[in-house]
Amino acid sequence: MRDIIWTIILIWLVWKIYDMFKGVSKTKTQPIHKNTSQQRKEGEIRIEKNVHQKSHFSENDGEYVDYEEIK
Repeated sequence: MRDIIWTIILIWLVWKIYDMFKGVSKTKTQPIHKNTSQQRKEGEIRIEKNVHQKSHFSENDGEYVDYEEIK
């Protein structure tokens, strides 16, 4: 029983080491692209012009009324 547990632990440890080295080699081989559109300064406003928004309301829903709370 003890041998089975140590075998499972050893397989798990080898698997974790393999995953660690696989992740390191992947980051070294892939070039890092720094997209300037994603790097924005703080407070900068970005407007996306190609956004297609679908209306959640149909024309038969009625009129929209904005209520204001009066104290």
